[in-house]
Amino acid sequence: MLYIFNNIKRKEILDSVINIDDDKVKAISNLINFGIEEGLDGNLWKKYIIYTFIFNDNSYTRAIERNKNDIGYSSYVDSDFHYFYELYNMDILSLGEACNFKITSDRANKYLGELIDEIISKIIDNDYDSFKNAILDFYKNKGLSYMAIYKAFRVDDGKLKPITNVLNVTFDDLIGYDMQKELLCDNTECFIEGKPFNNVLLYGDSGTGKSTSIKALINKYFDKGLRIIEVYKHQMEEISKIIHTLRERPYYYIIYMDDLSFEENEVEYKYLKSIIEGGIEPKPDNVSVYATSNRRHLIKETFKDNGTIDDDLNRNETQAEKLSLAYRFGLQIYYSNLSPMEFKKMVKALAIVNNINIDDETLYMEANRWQLRYGSLSGRCATQFVSYLINKVVK
Repeated sequence: MLYIFNNIKRKEILDSVINIDDDKVKAISNLINFGIEEGLDGNLWKKYIIYTFIFNDNSYTRAIERNKNDIGYSSYVDSDFHYFYELYNMDILSLGEACNFKITSDRANKYLGELIDEIISKIIDNDYDSFKNAILDFYKNKGLSYMAIYKAFRVDDGKLKPITNVLNVTFDDLIGYDMQKELLCDNTECFIEGKPFNNVLLYGDSGTGKSTSIKALINKYFDKGLRIIEVYKHQMEEISKIIHTLRERPYYYIIYMDDLSFEENEVEYKYLKSIIEGGIEPKPDNVSVYATSNRRHLIKETFKDNGTIDDDLNRNETQAEKLSLAYRFGLQIYYSNLSPMEFKKMVKALAIVNNINIDDETLYMEANRWQLRYGSLSGRCATQFVSYLINKVVK
């Protein structure tokens, strides 16, 4: 009987192995499917037991995560650890291939496998203390559950759901924009190092690399504890609830809003203003807000704002209200379209990376035709042109 660690993920695996005499095929099938789906290999039974600890979100593990130490002896907790220790060391030779499973495809989540391998490497055979301490160290240093494993999350019905497939881009993939990248990285490093930092607005022309910069950011600083939570503007009311749950987690969270802007009749921005700065409960030090937008001022402005015959009696206050959201982003980074020369350099660099062997004169002439047709001197346009060349060469 489990007293505390009874929140077992994929419990059907545990039940089938414990009752292996009833249906051996089902037990083996469950474990192998587990290995394939999670991208794990080796001794799948031992890895499953560690997996259940990683995802066992309960009052005890949350308390350790907050306090960074064991919260004291409990016979009930110790009973649960002994139960899993016996299972971990159970003789499962009858499980055949599941004892030494080989997977040929890339791991679905490489970091999960590395995390489990790291915990297992600390466990000494037939040593209960090393088993318990390896798991406690994980809770103290990594936290628990999805936060330890996944880079990014989205809000779904008021709860955080992991984004399991984050595009693996780096800042090297974003050619140019060195000043923008430096400002963004410097601010983010201050954030994860506990130094003063600013909320960030990346604004400017479409296709210039604003969203790519955010994706590169999470890939660069994931190992240092950075996590991203993607929020859409219709979810503004839910942000404060989400932030409250993050206050004592051992990570640094960027609340990220892509392509953010508001029309005149949309009032959701008022929630965002309060969250960033102005609410009674201050935003935790481990939470920041980053947004991308084609608009610097975020809220649509019209000629009416400058005064008409049916003018607002307090026009200056109305304008100030519309600008107040943007001013809450202490760091505003501008991403402009490229100059013709910068566009050529980007096309050339992308051609080299993709092994496209075309003389420069032909390359630049074709690139110029492409951008005239699509009307943009942006990184997106350059990337699309090079993708077109790749397909043309393949054909």
